[in-house]
Amino acid sequence: MEKSEITSLDLRFLARELKDSLVNGIFRKIYQYKLSLEGKTSHQFLLEVFVPNKGSRFLYVDKNKIFLTTYKKPAPMEPPNFCLFLRKHLNNKKIIQIGQQGFDRVLEIRTNENILIFELFSDGNVILCDNEYNIIMPLYIQKWKDRDIKPKIKYKHPPSKIDPFSVNFDYFRNFLKSSEKKLIAFLAKEVGLGPVYAKEVCMRAKIDDQTEAGKVGLNESIYLFKIIQSLEKMEIRPTLYEDFVSPFRLESLKSPVKSEKENFSEALDEFFSEQQIQRVEKVEESVREEHREKMERILERQEEALEKWTGKKEETRTKADLIYSHYGTVESILEALNKAKSSGLSWEEIKRRVSSESTPEAEAVKEIREHEGIVVVELGGEEIELDFRKSLEENAEDYYEGSKHAKKKIAGVHVAMEEQKEKVEEEPKVSMEKEKPVKIVKKRGKWFEKFRWFTSSDGFLIVGGKDQTSNEVLIKKYTEPRDLVFHSDIEGAPFVIIKSGDSEVSLDAKKEAAEFAAAYSKAWGSGLGTVDVYAVSPDQVSKQPPTGEYLPKGAFMVYGQREWFRDVELKISVGVKMGSENDFEVLAGPVMPIRKQTNYFVTIKPGDKEANELANEMKNKILIKATPEDKIWIEKIPLDDFQKFIPGGKGETVEYGV
Repeated sequence: MEKSEITSLDLRFLARELKDSLVNGIFRKIYQYKLSLEGKTSHQFLLEVFVPNKGSRFLYVDKNKIFLTTYKKPAPMEPPNFCLFLRKHLNNKKIIQIGQQGFDRVLEIRTNENILIFELFSDGNVILCDNEYNIIMPLYIQKWKDRDIKPKIKYKHPPSKIDPFSVNFDYFRNFLKSSEKKLIAFLAKEVGLGPVYAKEVCMRAKIDDQTEAGKVGLNESIYLFKIIQSLEKMEIRPTLYEDFVSPFRLESLKSPVKSEKENFSEALDEFFSEQQIQRVEKVEESVREEHREKMERILERQEEALEKWTGKKEETRTKADLIYSHYGTVESILEALNKAKSSGLSWEEIKRRVSSESTPEAEAVKEIREHEGIVVVELGGEEIELDFRKSLEENAEDYYEGSKHAKKKIAGVHVAMEEQKEKVEEEPKVSMEKEKPVKIVKKRGKWFEKFRWFTSSDGFLIVGGKDQTSNEVLIKKYTEPRDLVFHSDIEGAPFVIIKSGDSEVSLDAKKEAAEFAAAYSKAWGSGLGTVDVYAVSPDQVSKQPPTGEYLPKGAFMVYGQREWFRDVELKISVGVKMGSENDFEVLAGPVMPIRKQTNYFVTIKPGDKEANELANEMKNKILIKATPEDKIWIEKIPLDDFQKFIPGGKGETVEYGV
């Protein structure tokens, strides 16, 4: 059976890795997902932790698994309330401790103010407590036989199983002797090793795993205890098998080794993420197969209809022709019936006379259905229904009309079949992308990506500072003699430089740099509509203040003549540039270059809408204009990728385009 959860032993090894990887890290983003596959629904979380000098790490958690992952799913459009609650309490908080509770499948992450508890058994749970274990809020309110999980009460750990790495031999021996279970079941459930590790222990101890636990001899018990104790000190060789993953090599597992990893979390990530991808793909294929079968069933019914109407067309045409080719006989039959009825004869008498006569006309009559006004006659070996209340011509015309109607139906079926054949070949729109984790691709950053930047509509790189430190670095380290430096005529504005590359800077590039400098100045937060911006050469920017004055970090003196750009309108465009599959980029800058360089964009100006709400609106407006193929990937873009470009943390949309 394929491994579907981590065991207490897995968590023992994993907790050490998480402690080394995440302690002193800062909670940055928290995402909560609802996983729905094959009729089952469960929770998933992804916690981004920024670790100084290491970058971001992503911790994946569901009801029975936890590990660092390099995969990510698109963030939900509307975060669940519990997710928002965790963000409120944990964002920007430092992790000070991580550890497993005893030998249980319970992991605790501590900050200075809170304890975040992950219970990885049964339906799982995520519980936020204060630093004294008072429950603030759980994901699920639960009632167990021996404890409750709900707000405003003290958190109680689940009843602990034996911790095989902390008990002494006498305790272990007595515990073993008290059990009537098979040894493998005792080790798997009572000790908490799980069936695979329990089997491994029995094999290494050279004891039949079907032996009753209470009947294991003293010497065997000693050896068994030593083998269990040695597990914690095993050489870490995270190993992936076809249907299992382990922190060390297993002698008892017969399936071939697929690969080894540097750390256990990496092995768990590859194993379980691939497992989830395969499950999603299996559901997708099931949906596709169901779609194909449905389309083929419709096509079969259309083929049956075509056959039916083709037959109907030939049949009705043939009957009409037979009526005319037996003109005399048909006319005589219709006249005789109507004459007999007009003379006062009953239908019983008429039928008796017809059946007793041996004329060709009488012999042609096979049935009279007087209540329907129908006489059935045989003409040229074909039985034909005639309405004796109508003339021969009217009867023939009815059959000709029937043939015409069938012909129209045939044409319609042909059109429908052509359309249906295309549908059979079409791939159905399977809405499973949100369930499928995607590899996080980290691109090697270029120097200017540490700053705000864009490329002008005619190809000049334009870079701006983000804060005092980046302002200073930009001017001191990255500005060259032939560049141009821009600054808004307002206190609290970034420097913006045009990298000339020894070319003459165009007027368009200057105007766009001025727009960029204006948008990211304090003028935006002040609610101004316009601001003046000036440009100077790098040699006019100096860190040397006038005598007796002091320049704070990030500030410079500007001397000499300035080139002015008056009443520059405050606005910025944010757009999505689509590349190949799973390759997209969010760019920001003045309207013209962003219009030119992105597939979809939205323009914003100063306003009162908060950044999170505005980012959501920007993304939704872009999604409205996106093609179905692009929507799948745009939906994966986190709101933060839009939000980070909003000057001053507030604004409102102006327009959007394609």
